[in-house]
Amino acid sequence: MTVLSHLCLPFLSFLTHISYRLPQVSSWVVYAGIVTRSSAKIAQHKGYAVEKIIYNKNYNHRSHDSDIALMKLRTPLNFSDTIRPVCLPQYNYDLPGGTQCWISGWGYTQPDVHSPDTLKEAPVPIISTKKCNSSCMYNGEITPRMLCAGYTEGKVDACQLAKSD
Repeated sequence: MTVLSHLCLPFLSFLTHISYRLPQVSSWVVYAGIVTRSSAKIAQHKGYAVEKIIYNKNYNHRSHDSDIALMKLRTPLNFSDTIRPVCLPQYNYDLPGGTQCWISGWGYTQPDVHSPDTLKEAPVPIISTKKCNSSCMYNGEITPRMLCAGYTEGKVDACQLAKSD
């Protein structure tokens, strides 16, 4: 068994390319802990105003390299069953191919059916950068700062989650 040393962040991380579409920090509100998409459920939760967005200075909008940023909230989140810290491996740790990680999303669980109202999660294996960069996959577009995970035959990703009910 491999034991990893992790860093748990008191910030919310997200993809930088999303924030460039709406750069005004004053307009950002985070809804944390919501696992059901109905508007009634969202109305029951208070949003958390974003105080600051910390962009990765190395972000490349063409290749999406270094595509991560942090949001500092004006008020802290209270941890619960649905709100937990993000734990990341050390910066220089290379996750070996086959290592299981988890994805989440409101992806389709069956073809030609509306996406579910409840947030789903699924395990997926890390795919080595070498394999992911092969000509039959991403043909060299994956940088050392990116993770590649999933199944080569498809099956499960954040937009298409295996039915877990």
